[in-house]
Amino acid sequence: MRTRLVEATARRLADHGRDGLSVRSLAADVGASTQVVYTHFDGLDELVAEVWREGFRRFALALDEPTQSDDVVADFVVQGWSYRHFALTDPHLYRVMFGEGLVELREGRPEDIEAASGTFGQLLLRIERCVAAGRWQVDDVFTAGEVIWGVVHGLALIELTGYYAWTERSPTVTYEEALRRVSLGFRDRPEDVEASLKAGWRRAKRAGLV
Repeated sequence: MRTRLVEATARRLADHGRDGLSVRSLAADVGASTQVVYTHFDGLDELVAEVWREGFRRFALALDEPTQSDDVVADFVVQGWSYRHFALTDPHLYRVMFGEGLVELREGRPEDIEAASGTFGQLLLRIERCVAAGRWQVDDVFTAGEVIWGVVHGLALIELTGYYAWTERSPTVTYEEALRRVSLGFRDRPEDVEASLKAGWRRAKRAGLV
């Protein structure tokens, strides 16, 4: 029931925002009395915070799942496909995690900061491995992480709007091009980039990420 409440809350927040959330509506969504919310949580604020934390817990598992190999850029590529896959398969949680209006609720809470920063740290580790292997030239790893995050997050949000279905364009072609341009922008050799993109695609395909 706790999991059902979290998922129902995520759907309502993503579809209607905070104003569309109430104890009564959630109880109806899960087929229970209003008391169910207070049985599992202190109230709506705590439930909303738990939705956010649960999103990042699942997100961390998704980003950490791709195994590491000798091809560090292919490892980065697979993690990139994992990012997109999470956003598309759990869109309500994804929208809540990065939605507006919720930052104030979590500001300064150590458990929330740890949950969110952990997923960004996983990206930074992949970048550091690319640098250590001599594939990428990066002046500041944190800034590089922000750039990559901005690119993949933006594309994920665009895809969630239905843009690619409407225009009949391929989201995977655009996404792969973004991963290519990131690696080239960090001065990887074009022939090495292409090999890593192909290897990453094959691994992502086998894992059901694309």
